[in-house]
Amino acid sequence: MFPLLLVGFLALEVSATSQCLSGDACFPSLSTLDAFNSSIGGKLHAERPIGAVCYVADTAYNASACADLTARYGDDQYRSDLFGDYEQINWETCGVKNACLVPAANGTTCGQGSVPSYAVHATTAADVQAYVKFATKYNLRIVIKNTGHDYAGRSSGKGGFALWTHGLQGVSHNKTFVPAGCTTAPQDSLTAASGVQWETLYQFADDEGVLVVGGDSNQVGAAGGWIQGGGHSVLSPTYGLGVDNLLEVEIVTPDGNLQTVNECTNPDLFWAIRGGGPSTWGVLTKVTYKAHPAVAVPAVFINFDSGDADANAKVVGDLAAISPNLADLGVGGFLEIFETAISYFGILPGGNLSTLQAAIKPLSDALPANATAYQTFPSFLQFFAGTFKISNEVVGIPFALTSRLIPRHYFENDPQGLAAAIRQGQVVSGPEAATQFIQVLIDNPAPKFAVGKTSVTPAWYSSLWHVIYTGTWNVTTPVAGQRAEVKYVHDAAQVLRDYAPDSGSYINEADIYEPNHEESFWGAANAARLKTIKAEVDPQNFFQVWQGIGWDGSADSKFQCYQELNPGDVSLDN
Repeated sequence: MFPLLLVGFLALEVSATSQCLSGDACFPSLSTLDAFNSSIGGKLHAERPIGAVCYVADTAYNASACADLTARYGDDQYRSDLFGDYEQINWETCGVKNACLVPAANGTTCGQGSVPSYAVHATTAADVQAYVKFATKYNLRIVIKNTGHDYAGRSSGKGGFALWTHGLQGVSHNKTFVPAGCTTAPQDSLTAASGVQWETLYQFADDEGVLVVGGDSNQVGAAGGWIQGGGHSVLSPTYGLGVDNLLEVEIVTPDGNLQTVNECTNPDLFWAIRGGGPSTWGVLTKVTYKAHPAVAVPAVFINFDSGDADANAKVVGDLAAISPNLADLGVGGFLEIFETAISYFGILPGGNLSTLQAAIKPLSDALPANATAYQTFPSFLQFFAGTFKISNEVVGIPFALTSRLIPRHYFENDPQGLAAAIRQGQVVSGPEAATQFIQVLIDNPAPKFAVGKTSVTPAWYSSLWHVIYTGTWNVTTPVAGQRAEVKYVHDAAQVLRDYAPDSGSYINEADIYEPNHEESFWGAANAARLKTIKAEVDPQNFFQVWQGIGWDGSADSKFQCYQELNPGDVSLDN
């Protein structure tokens, strides 16, 4: 038998939901769970939040393990290697009271929060099939998790029956790949199992002498939610989004079948997977990407503190003014906007440093000579190691973000007006303006990639910047204070929603209280087509996530953990 750690606190209750949650009368009995566990080689685990080892009264208490957890609590890779752990701890908790915080507060107990009660630790596609068949048979709340790098909480779920794909490993290189059922010319490709992270795939690609379009965080999974949301990259202005580079997937669909899906075998489902959202169409077990020739990476770095907010906004506007030309060249980058300072880098993969220097010159000439530096990296991996990898995001804290894609015509018509709008969002964010810089991801694909083969919002292909506002709070902050922090971030993005109403946002980095989310994430036409495909692939909506295609809506009790911090006055169901 597997360890039934949850028996003591799974009180029987009735859920106002279409799915069966742990603790409901409909949930499988212990004997049924035990039989299922035996059938999959003991891979079913009763789960607890990672902080349980620090609570003296908890059956999982372990002083040594608690000391190790406390020491490594902010380690991104450490957290991604544990099931009961999420990068942002507000997705481990369920509201303020149902939590298992570290360090443990005196007199408190470790609440299960949003951590699923059970999980299958899959290592093979057959494990995934068995999981899907069992979960759908009993109408359980399906939760799919790899690393827990998920800003919308879709890889956690109170009362859920989870699948952990982190153990599905393996990478390969095929120089003459042809998708199944296709007669297209052979292509260079890389294939990764769904537990592989970008750090692993980037290193493998470099060792093989090729380049792959991937995420900006090395701990993000290379074959899960990132690609199903669209997958932006600093390489996207040159090579397209991740979904523009996707050649084929292996997926376990809601009927439990393992299918190879591409443009030839199932073009509708393949289109839906390419941007229609995570944990909605089934479970990816592996993906195959285009492999590009390895190239040198010329880069520019600009760091400047004007000491004045107005002067800083002027610099941002100057960068916005040259951004259409940078985009036409294929320059990707990253911009941090502080109240009086900026930090920026841009890259031109496979281009000439002199071309990049000429394109940046209108901006650099207006700055002190020591504000700008150039470097050519021999490979993308070396560039990544010197930038994104050494500035990994802070984890193990509560965190909220929101974003907006900014179309090209705003840069061409009034770049200083755009800079002013971005700054106004910073002002509206209240106290966050002094502690949280604005992130501008310059990762939008060129219009040439908009050929109707992906389901992401069309705004991706007409925009130049992806602007993100963020906020955080202390774990002991009362609920009213937490809601206020979430509202600051929500209101900051509202400035850009009002400024650029003809745009959208990236589903994987969107406000969890995004208004009119279908239009924002996909556009009306794409959303309508996605719903049709969903009805064909998953007619009973077994696979559901917050604001995903086919979800039961915000009032369903399985989404109760989202309700407490709702800033209010937002329609969440369309």
